[in-house]
Amino acid sequence: MGVDVGKFTCLHCDSCCFFEREEQGPLVFDDEVRRLRKLAKERGIELTFREVKVNGIKMYRWVILGYCPFYNKETKLCMIHAVKPLACKMYPLLFNPKTGEVVVSKDCPWVEEAVKNGGVSLSDFPEEAKALHRIVVRLSRGSLND
Repeated sequence: MGVDVGKFTCLHCDSCCFFEREEQGPLVFDDEVRRLRKLAKERGIELTFREVKVNGIKMYRWVILGYCPFYNKETKLCMIHAVKPLACKMYPLLFNPKTGEVVVSKDCPWVEEAVKNGGVSLSDFPEEAKALHRIVVRLSRGSLND
């Protein structure tokens, strides 16, 4: 595959946009739910969210079984890339808000290849780390809009 080790570059596979189980769905903030519902309504798409408490803060699990409704299987691109939720922007970084643990998804082919070629560090994901930081800040503020 020959990935550019040193900085994450999306390979436009479908690993981050396909969900086999409900608990794999992204956790999103209330303002993101409103934005997603608006975008879905414009496209005639139905979305499902389940309210969850994350360290006492109300968030929502975006329930997606199969492909994300905003993933274009033909172009292999996100149709709402510029305004997608922070959880999507930070992928392949995964954050456990209960423990504070950050891991890199082994489901991402870029990550898999980079690990074979010497490993990865947080500095390999500058844009994704910015989204992660925004999530952490929002959680520390109690989910206020940023």
